[in-house]
Amino acid sequence: MFDFLTHDMLAVIWFFLWCVIWGVYFIADSFSLGAGLLTPFIAEDKAQRVQIQSSVGPFWGGNEVWLILAAGGTFAAFPLVFSKMFTFLYLPMILLLIGLIARGISVEYLHKDDNPRIQKVLMWGWFTGSLLISLVLGVAFANFFKGLEIVLGGFYVGTLLELFGPYALVGGALFVLMNVTSGALWINVKTEGDVAAKAGDLAKKSTLLVLVLALVYLAYSFAGIEGFTSNYSAMPALYLLPVLAVVAAVFAVLFAKKDKDFPAFCSNLLAFLFIVESGLASIYPYMLKSSVFPEYGIDIFEAASSHMTLGVMLGGALVFVPIVIIYQLWAYTLFREKITETEQVEY
Repeated sequence: MFDFLTHDMLAVIWFFLWCVIWGVYFIADSFSLGAGLLTPFIAEDKAQRVQIQSSVGPFWGGNEVWLILAAGGTFAAFPLVFSKMFTFLYLPMILLLIGLIARGISVEYLHKDDNPRIQKVLMWGWFTGSLLISLVLGVAFANFFKGLEIVLGGFYVGTLLELFGPYALVGGALFVLMNVTSGALWINVKTEGDVAAKAGDLAKKSTLLVLVLALVYLAYSFAGIEGFTSNYSAMPALYLLPVLAVVAAVFAVLFAKKDKDFPAFCSNLLAFLFIVESGLASIYPYMLKSSVFPEYGIDIFEAASSHMTLGVMLGGALVFVPIVIIYQLWAYTLFREKITETEQVEY
């Protein structure tokens, strides 16, 4: 399949798809993660907790499909990268898995028991899971953009503490804040009453914080990370990605200030997408970049599966990814009504 494409061409195509799928996951799951981060602080009672949970309940599971596609695509298209990631970042990956499990259990069972203690545990489980997912992914991708301490032979010599350097912490904080903003704007768009008003007021402040932190993060990336600008110098058109990220963040601030919540929500998602893609554009042709010496990193051509595997997967992606997109669009259309305060989940 796709015999007219060389192995290297298929590897490049799959790297591009890998970048797109990760970007889509981050924006698709951002509002449900943000809702989990906000629920303990803006929901005053069970009715408001159910209201927030109902606003994300029909969608969060479908959004997880993009994470499965990203992880599965890495495993099948770039198996060497997948194995190295779980070797180099074993503990962060375990924390991510714990966060995914905690978030899944909590968001689905939050409304199934009237015991206040159980509801409180599940509410904070949703918060903790959402925080772990947001922070671990933010720190992990910041390290991918900065580079890991990979030495000759593809061995990682860094420590867990070194993964949480200043740049990684800024990246983690930015991912958490952008998820919070996405969640606040989504709650304001999808709900009515006091909880929507509180979320809207919070979004006015958080969009401004996102803009400031995004500027800090991008400035740190381009001025403080060695080798980050190499691809940008070779292809100046890539500078459009960070420019669009900043423009989108500015529009999010302006729309939120004017109470145009849906345009603000979309603008925040676009800012998130372009920030992620700005970092991913900097690492090509490496998927695991080395901060020690570039050639020690693992590039897409070395890590890619066989020509047949990449071809079959590309064929499958061309068939099934549109189906996933159509299904999700249908789900958003089906559950498009605003959520009012209620004691029962209605989806």
